[in-house]
Amino acid sequence: MMRKIPKFKTDEEAARFWEVHSFQDYYKDTKEARIKFVRRPKKTVAVRLDPDDIKSVSKIAERKGLSYTALLRMWIKEHLEKEEQHIA
Repeated sequence: MMRKIPKFKTDEEAARFWEVHSFQDYYKDTKEARIKFVRRPKKTVAVRLDPDDIKSVSKIAERKGLSYTALLRMWIKEHLEKEEQHIA
């Protein structure tokens, strides 16, 4: 007997449900989802950095499996979010 997936009011309610129920009992009540991710265009900015700082960032980025530019973008975004919380 295949069951119907209930309607959930919150993500927490859904999480509690799936913690104790098996997807195998409900898979026929699902349909394939189509998801399209759109990257927002980036703007290039030139920043002059000390070569030793670039070496340090590059080493950290390599350990994390990132490019140093991706790591710098991540750090800038994190810092901006923290600053915005202080302002609000």
